[in-house]
Amino acid sequence: MTTTTVTKPTLTYFNLFGRAEVPRLLLEDAGVDYDFVPVTNWPELKSQLTASGKLAFGQTPLYEEPDGLTLVQSAAIARHLARKYGYNGSNAHEEALIDQAKEGVTDVYTAIAKVIFGTPADQQAEAKAKLVKETMPPQLAHFEKLLQRNGSNGYLVGSKLSYADLSLWVALQLVFARVEGSKDSLLGPFPAVQKLVDVVAQRERVKAYLARDVYNSNKN
Repeated sequence: MTTTTVTKPTLTYFNLFGRAEVPRLLLEDAGVDYDFVPVTNWPELKSQLTASGKLAFGQTPLYEEPDGLTLVQSAAIARHLARKYGYNGSNAHEEALIDQAKEGVTDVYTAIAKVIFGTPADQQAEAKAKLVKETMPPQLAHFEKLLQRNGSNGYLVGSKLSYADLSLWVALQLVFARVEGSKDSLLGPFPAVQKLVDVVAQRERVKAYLARDVYNSNKN
């Protein structure tokens, strides 16, 4: 395996729903012709990519463009794509509010990841119950208020989809898949958050992407 210059936007990550998901959804929703490269042998690939200078911090996801741009750090990739393809608001005021909302999602994602990936197996049930009953409700209440102040239109800021909306959607999908399968029990008290989840999932290209079930098939 050798590293080469890419001929189209390329996202490299493990073949699973994780830190590359927001960048991937941005590319999908924007209709970008891109390649997704699933990692199959991480030690070997890491050595090669590090030697080539593409892994600034020794980790994926890795995003590359034909003009030579290479980025790691999922938030940096998402912000770049959001600016490039119009998912970062309509003016500087909205950009600032979107960044703020995204940082709020980061706090939620950190709490979720700690339970899913950082809790011993014999403590998982208790940790998941605490996440759903104690941690998530006050966090979701913050987003409910932001959404209500924005008119409960399904977007955290402004009148169009932002990378903060996609970030919250991805964090909640992780909860639904790995912690609490019932959306109603978690989002019942938060109708504006539920609307955001529905708005994202009903977007034409997102819906088509989800239908491909990319992580449970060989179609990447």
